[in-house]
Amino acid sequence: MRFGVIIAAVFLAVDPFGWDQVGPLRFGLISAIGFATIAASLGAGDARPQPLPRWAVLGWTITLSGLVVSTAMSSDRWHALIGTPDRHFGLATWFLLVGLFAVASIYPNSIVPFVVNATIVGAMGTGIWSILEVLDVGFFASSFAGDRVGGTFRQPAYLGAAMLLAAPMCVGAAVDATRSLAARSIAGASSVLAILALGLSQSRGAWLAAIVVSVAVVTKRRMLRVGALAVVAVALLAAFTPVGARLSTLTDIETGVVAGRIDEWQVGARALTDTPTFGVTGHGPEGYRLVFGAHVDDDYVIEHGRDVITDRAHNALLDTALAGGLVSLAGILLLYGGLAVTAFQRLKADDVIDVALAAAVLGALVQQLVLFPLAELDPAMWIMAGLLVTRRPSRELYRPPLFRYVSQGRRLAMLGAGFLAAMSAIAGLSDVAADHAIANAVEADATSPLVSADQARARRPDSVRYDFIAGRIASNSADLAGFLAARDRLEDGLSISPNDPALRIEYATALLEIARRSQDEADLAAAHDELADLATTAEPRHPDVLMRYGIAAALRGDAQTAIDVLGRAAKLSPTNVDPLVNLATVHLEEGDLARGEAVLDQIDVLAPANARAEQLRRDFFSE
Repeated sequence: MRFGVIIAAVFLAVDPFGWDQVGPLRFGLISAIGFATIAASLGAGDARPQPLPRWAVLGWTITLSGLVVSTAMSSDRWHALIGTPDRHFGLATWFLLVGLFAVASIYPNSIVPFVVNATIVGAMGTGIWSILEVLDVGFFASSFAGDRVGGTFRQPAYLGAAMLLAAPMCVGAAVDATRSLAARSIAGASSVLAILALGLSQSRGAWLAAIVVSVAVVTKRRMLRVGALAVVAVALLAAFTPVGARLSTLTDIETGVVAGRIDEWQVGARALTDTPTFGVTGHGPEGYRLVFGAHVDDDYVIEHGRDVITDRAHNALLDTALAGGLVSLAGILLLYGGLAVTAFQRLKADDVIDVALAAAVLGALVQQLVLFPLAELDPAMWIMAGLLVTRRPSRELYRPPLFRYVSQGRRLAMLGAGFLAAMSAIAGLSDVAADHAIANAVEADATSPLVSADQARARRPDSVRYDFIAGRIASNSADLAGFLAARDRLEDGLSISPNDPALRIEYATALLEIARRSQDEADLAAAHDELADLATTAEPRHPDVLMRYGIAAALRGDAQTAIDVLGRAAKLSPTNVDPLVNLATVHLEEGDLARGEAVLDQIDVLAPANARAEQLRRDFFSE
């Protein structure tokens, strides 16, 4: 039953009253119930119907060893341990995954009905949500470009990944002759909804994985008619719906999704080897966000921009390697390889649920090669993987005697898992309360938004998310007092995560705005030094950082540095006129009217009738 609750939470845990409706509640439930399930299952005696494969034990041991060492060496150990507020993929989550995998394998038959039924319910709820989202119904309305759908995950890529797990399980249940007609009908309806949601997500990585799995199933089971019908269906979708245009980008090497993924992998590969151990150890879980800015190149920034803080490598293998180094990469390769081989073998099984588990796990593995591990979804995948590797055709149920013959090692593991369950429940409840406070703070008619934001910070003082949001809210007043308040809150976040790029950029921005308003030499020096450090070490190719550094240099009278840095910012962000406007201002104020006018001409091409550029022309060139 507990495993079914975890699966249901993966698909359906949504907080309609929260600011982040699918983050705090979902992960809080998954982690608390997950660790509690591990603790209870570890007390079920030493016997198991079948031992785990050696590759699974060795693979997890190697993977976790690399992650533990890299966590200890991380420059941000707190988030390496518990995960960032956005991603939640710290070392604790890795232990959650291995624990769920291991304890699910104890019950290869008895928990399968709960897992299958929970997946059917989850797919049905997610599919209905997706339809309402397409219809733009109130609370369910979509905000994604290109008519993409995010479903209960509020993110198209996550929705596609989830439906890769759900669709095979629903289809398997729908054709399972051991189930009643009513149960099979419900499963059939969920199958349709899951496949529909998969298509509506427009997630090309999930589509690619679905194609691979479909070909594997058809080939293994020699279902030629089904394969022919699938080919015809895909051809019709490609010809008469927007799916065709999006599918075509899979093969566009130069400008499509493949090119973007290759660009990201190149940055990740450079970051992987740039450690004191030359990549043997990694940057720790959640550590990629700290080093991405130092390894990105000019071409990447010009092509893709730096509007978001990149914290994932869009490839599960590379993502794991960046977290745990080459050691963890070796372990995850062994795990994925063993699971893939097992899945291919089980595709020929007589039991349709075995085939469904194999297809679901295989699809998740393929899709993660172009995405990344997801703390909100991977628990379901690893539960299914645990069932897959120990499940056998026998329907005999295994119920180990609870709290009998439990070894001392298991007792310690039970205590550890129980402690983590309690901590996860406390943190989850606090995070939900803090998230509700942020929802109150960002409401259009909020009377005291900063008070609500500070309430969120008080409820989760360890979460830099709320320090960041409170800083943004304080800055909205755009006066000196507001930026001073923002600075104080951002400093609290930096005391927890001193190298967090989002916090550092926001903090440097607040310092610059304070200096511009106060014109105090100490404030100017503080802003200049912080931005100089960012621009020369952590973020040397971030256009916004460079532009602000240029402004700070100009305020301190260093015109040449300002000109050089602003010119570089303009090169890295060729469609943004702000660096050019500031560059023109410096040239003109230094008396170089020719170069200033040349820059103004560039601005006119990019953004005709730009108000600031026109004002500069009036100030310096009017008769």
